[in-house]
Amino acid sequence: MHVFFIVAAAMAVIAAATVAAPLLRDRRNRVIGAVAALVVVGAAAGFYRLWSTWDWNAPMQTRAEAPEIAAMVAKLESRLREQPNDLQGWLMLGRSYEALQRLDDAIAAYDHAHRLDSTSPEATLGLGEAISLRNGGEITPAAADLFEDALRHAPDNPKALLYGGFAAAVRGDNGLARSRWESLKRLHPPPQIEQMLDARIADLEQPSGGPADAGAVPGGAAASGAAGAADAHATVNISLAPALKSRLHGDAALFVFAREPGSRGPPLAAKRLSSAALGSQVQLSGADSMLPGHALADGQHVSITARISFSGQPTPATGDLYGELTYEVGHDGVRDLVIDKIAD
Repeated sequence: MHVFFIVAAAMAVIAAATVAAPLLRDRRNRVIGAVAALVVVGAAAGFYRLWSTWDWNAPMQTRAEAPEIAAMVAKLESRLREQPNDLQGWLMLGRSYEALQRLDDAIAAYDHAHRLDSTSPEATLGLGEAISLRNGGEITPAAADLFEDALRHAPDNPKALLYGGFAAAVRGDNGLARSRWESLKRLHPPPQIEQMLDARIADLEQPSGGPADAGAVPGGAAASGAAGAADAHATVNISLAPALKSRLHGDAALFVFAREPGSRGPPLAAKRLSSAALGSQVQLSGADSMLPGHALADGQHVSITARISFSGQPTPATGDLYGELTYEVGHDGVRDLVIDKIAD
């Protein structure tokens, strides 16, 4: 499972108080402070829903943003146009965009804050977190560099220790990951975070420990499971139907995932690519598993879906392009998967 989403949710709850407290002390900003707290806590609920259900095939339910929240965000945007050097304002805007799942905007806001103060742990960590969330919970090299930079400037920052541990585990430095998480435990984090840390540290101590065995580390894989599961794979050639090519302008996120037919749980394997991968061969294997013991297995009948997501999110939205086929793992060879449908 993508631990990054769980961590982001927990951190969002903690961050709510941090965001709201100084604003609530100022009468002029009490409404903004209350809304900020609700927005950030709302992010936690959103991440939990994404982590727990992974219903990538469900019809998209359009949800209008609360007018009050939209108005507060617009007010903050307007203020920052007049005060572009307000570091705390840009940080709050980044958190608000992140809560509203406007991840590209969140990245832009955090990047502005980071350029204002490259030593700010909040700006550095916020930018790294937003980049990782936009990439489906995977810690990219750019995000890892940001987490390392945050640790250099704030070695005792709990969030930096947490994400810095994940970054170390992803690149296979289990000793450094363990050290950072042990340091975080000594800071007495919330019980849920401490339990998660204990599980991750235990995974690091397994004889076969490596970046993929460190649990569901962002960017890694929870590929442990039945013997031979790591060898089971499904391979497809992905292409876009000629009739739909006019709908694709520029680059877009491409999600490829396999799941048990009719299942509403997490996929057995999933990859986040870009539309530049169209016309190429994609293989799903145990390395792309999202839950321990929940992976592709020989003889298994699965449904494979390729979805072009214009929102950049794994959950489907109206107008997305997709294609799907059934596949027998260990029997079918390379299959052609054509994206030929439009989500409604």
